[in-house]
Parts: sequence; C-alpha cells; structure tokens
Amino acid sequence: MNTSALLAAVLGFGLTLGLIRFLTPLAGRYGLVDSPAAGRKEHAGNTPTVGGLAIALGLASTALLAQFATQVHPAFWAGLFLIALTGTLDDLFDLQPAIKFAVQIAAALLMIYWGGLILLSLGDLVTAQPLLLGRFAVPLTVFAMIGVVNAINLCDGADGLGAGLAFISVFWISVMGAASAHASTLTLAVALLGCIAAFLVFNMRSPWRGRAAIFLGDAGSLSLGFALAWLTIEAAQPHTQLFPPVTAIWLVAIPISDTIVCMSRRLIRGNNPFRADRTHVHHILIDLGMSVGGAVALIHAVAFVLAAAGAAGWALGVREHHMFYTAMAVFVLYIVLVQWGLKRVAADQTPTRLHKI
Repeated sequence: MNTSALLAAVLGFGLTLGLIRFLTPLAGRYGLVDSPAAGRKEHAGNTPTVGGLAIALGLASTALLAQFATQVHPAFWAGLFLIALTGTLDDLFDLQPAIKFAVQIAAALLMIYWGGLILLSLGDLVTAQPLLLGRFAVPLTVFAMIGVVNAINLCDGADGLGAGLAFISVFWISVMGAASAHASTLTLAVALLGCIAAFLVFNMRSPWRGRAAIFLGDAGSLSLGFALAWLTIEAAQPHTQLFPPVTAIWLVAIPISDTIVCMSRRLIRGNNPFRADRTHVHHILIDLGMSVGGAVALIHAVAFVLAAAGAAGWALGVREHHMFYTAMAVFVLYIVLVQWGLKRVAADQTPTRLHKI
C-alpha cells in the first residue's frame, strides 16, 4: 500500500473522530437523535444520529487534505452529499419512501450520465461467454445501486452491524485495489475505511462500551451504501476493471441476501416490503438467545469469510460462472438456515399447552 493511501486512512480516522466529537453535543439541539420505541427500537435513551454526517464530511475533508479529491469524479461527491442530505432530512422529518427513492435514482443517474459508470456487462456470469446488458444497462445499473444502498440501510438494525458490513466490503476492495495498483480506487476505499473505523469506535459494542454512543442515521447508512455501490460498479468497468461483477456479489453477500429474503417474505404475505419487522437475520439470532454483540460478531465473521472467498476466487482466476453458481448455492443455504431459525423462534414463542387429563 502506498504512502498516500496510508495517509488517507489516518486522516479519515482522525478527522471523522473529531467531527463526531464536534457534532454529538449538537445532535439534541437540532433534533438529530433516535428515540426508543417498542418493537424494533429498543436502545436506551435518545441516541445521536450524526455518524453518517461525520463520515461523509470526514471523507470529503480527507480527500481535500490528502489531495486526492480530483482523482475521484465530481459525480461521486455530488451523489454522496445528495444522498447524505436526503438521509439527514429523513432522520429529522421521516420522509416518504417515494422521495428517498427519487433521490437515489437521481444519484444513480448522476453516476451513469455524469460519472460515466455503467454496467454494460455482467461478465461470464452464466456461461463462459459475457452476458451483455444492451438496452437494459441503464435500468440495471440504477437497480444495482439502489439495491446496495437499501441493503446497507435495511440491515443497519443492531449496534455496529451496518457500518461493520460496509467496512468488510470496502476492506476487501482495498486489498484487491492494492494488489492491482488501482491508485484512485485504493485511496478512496482506504480513506473510507478510516472514516468507518472512527465511527465504529463509538457504535460497536465492546467490553468498554455496552451500547452504541451514536448511530449512523439514514444519512449514514444510505451514504455508505452509495459509496459502496460506486466503488463496486467502478471496479467492474471493462476498460479499467479491478474485478468482475460476480466478485461484488460475494462482497455484499450478507446485506443483499438479507434484504432479498426479508422483502420476498413480506411480499408473499401481502405486506409492504419496506414495513419493518423482526425477520432480519440479526433479529432471528437475537430471538434465538444470542446477545446483540454476539449476533453482530457472527454475522460479521460470515460476511468476512464470504467476501474473502470472493476475493480469493478473483485472485486465483476461478471462472466467473463457477463463482456465480457457488454464490447461488450459498444463497440457497442461507434461505434454508433463515427459515429454520424463524421456525425455531416461532416454536420458542408459542406458549406451552397444558393437556387435560
């Protein structure tokens, strides 16, 4: 890893740490707090939701001070702050889903038509021949970006979970960027790692911190999703390809799988796919008796192994369609395990019936 990338990581960590210290006391004054509620929001007391703002501002400040801002296309910064601003407004006023989706589509179109990032091919996904997207390139690129953005947002339901999953994905992008000497991708990714790490100091449970001191807020989960989507789509561009599109599936395997399974179950039952419930994998593990910290650690460990497998497949030159079919097999196994977990939870919650003698 080059010196500029290391400097970016250190600056990202330090600046984000400082911004968290600065913004946290202001959160209550401006209404950027998350209050406990029955059901899903069971944290103790009002918790500041300034983590996302600190990460976005920390990343931009790092880019300026480390002098790599111009190496990143302006469309990235425009999209990042458009998403962060919308997320902040959502944290304050609880925006309608249609508004948030419209902004996400706008950010995706900025990435495509201004940034020039578009998925023209899914690579050798099904056979040894490339799967070209043709007229579907733009809508599928928009769909991919929105999918990653909302996957990170929807899985951010336990201390350290969403940011930790994003950190794991970006970590492996950094490793592959370092191995391939992709300077711009590496520097941005490593700077983002530093920013996320600073946030996790305050958000991750540990022997020294029983509960999160701050949350990402929608500003953070949506911004991290956008940054991750940008990095993966940029890495899959044919003219400067860092890794094929199938590798991205492994990098975001857990958040994407969790989102697909949860939304599909809600749709099958005739419910709003965005209506909150306790069927996310972290809820299942907690309802089965695991501690919050234990559940998050297990999910992080599985996500790390899956992302490492994707990176290993890339490094070893494993055929893309072989990696895809293996990923689908892992996804099926995930569905089976989740269904088993839900049945166990339902059984544990069913009152014991007394039989008449």
